[in-house]
Amino acid sequence: MASASFLPEKYEEIPADKAYSLQNPGGLVLLCTRGSSGQISVPRYDFAPLAWCTPYEYTPISKLLLVCDTSHKTFHDVQENGQFVVALPSFEMRSLIERAGSVSGFDVDKFEHLKVPYLSAQSIDIRIPEGIVAWMECSLERIIVEGTSGIVLGAVTKAFSVPESWKFRLHYLDDATWYKPGARL
Repeated sequence: MASASFLPEKYEEIPADKAYSLQNPGGLVLLCTRGSSGQISVPRYDFAPLAWCTPYEYTPISKLLLVCDTSHKTFHDVQENGQFVVALPSFEMRSLIERAGSVSGFDVDKFEHLKVPYLSAQSIDIRIPEGIVAWMECSLERIIVEGTSGIVLGAVTKAFSVPESWKFRLHYLDDATWYKPGARL
């Protein structure tokens, strides 16, 4: 029997342009990339927060699907290099994520500009902000462009995590709603 709190007369209408928030899983990720700076052999490292990342395959290896704005430098880097890192930020990284959103990777190397300490990926030349709880090194499988969104499909080649990383993840719903996981059920 359904709980009284879930009876239809208690539902509120959600505007159609906000309906995505009902499905957004909230687990924020950082898409970390390396691209060109416009100068020969001078790489530019970048990272951008994304709220849309999900596994789409499990065997024989994990594969991920990310949704990225096609106007972002990280999207262009993935197209250019075919490699990227999906990093899981801790809830203590909120300030860094907000600062990173204030500058474009087309204009600056965010690691240098924001003075972000970093780790290096193990198998590819990509920087990862310190303080993350896990990361997955990926190779590009394919990109599907739909409107202003790029659907990036990637295969995980290596993955690293602190124990029980899910406890420390930063979650995001909208600019006013950030949260961390609650108690285990």
